[in-house]
Amino acid sequence: METQKIKLHIENYIGEVENAIREPIVDRDVGQITIDAVKAFILLLPMLNGERWNNRLHTASIAVGAVHAAFDAHDSINVSDATSKQQQLTVLSGDYFSGIHYRLLASLPEFGFIRSLSETIGQINETKTIFHDQLPNGPEKLIETVRIIEAGCITDFLYTFGFAQYVPLASAALSLLWFEEGSAECNSISDKRSRRTMNAADADHAVFQLHAEMQKALDAADYLQPFLQRKIRNLVTPLIGKLN
Repeated sequence: METQKIKLHIENYIGEVENAIREPIVDRDVGQITIDAVKAFILLLPMLNGERWNNRLHTASIAVGAVHAAFDAHDSINVSDATSKQQQLTVLSGDYFSGIHYRLLASLPEFGFIRSLSETIGQINETKTIFHDQLPNGPEKLIETVRIIEAGCITDFLYTFGFAQYVPLASAALSLLWFEEGSAECNSISDKRSRRTMNAADADHAVFQLHAEMQKALDAADYLQPFLQRKIRNLVTPLIGKLN
């Protein structure tokens, strides 16, 4: 029953994000952007766990989904063929999605979150540029880089709206899942390029560090309902099994 409720909430959320960013011309020329279900689950953890969740919070969560859609659109660009019409349209669609979150937040208004999220977006873009040109040196730097890129917007949301206790869990889970080959987080061209050239020993050490961090966060998550703990464990366990 709990699994079906989680699935329904995530599907409803994804549908609302898709409606918020839908533009017929973009859909026609670029195609519909796939909203990441795992990020949606982590973002919605407080609501799924029975925390207070009002329209203000829900609109802000949709705005975060729009930001993720923008990142996914931009990340899908092949830099070796960035001048093609299709690639240029994809860049423009990402810019369009990025603007949606300002409109959503301004309607509340959530000026503090607008400022905070804008700073986070800037940090993520800067980190991605550095990551693309030069891989982090050592597992600690690799974890720090992946954490900013994968979890930055969601942890910003959690901190801003009073859900700080979820941050260690969200940060560790999203960072760990980045290393899962074939996961939704790893489908972008830039991520695949970085993964091919990544030091294998650094990646393995990073995964084991994150696994320990994940276990510590789960052990401390006595606020989390058991079915959600099980769901998170099931998400990250397959990767650990491959490395043992």
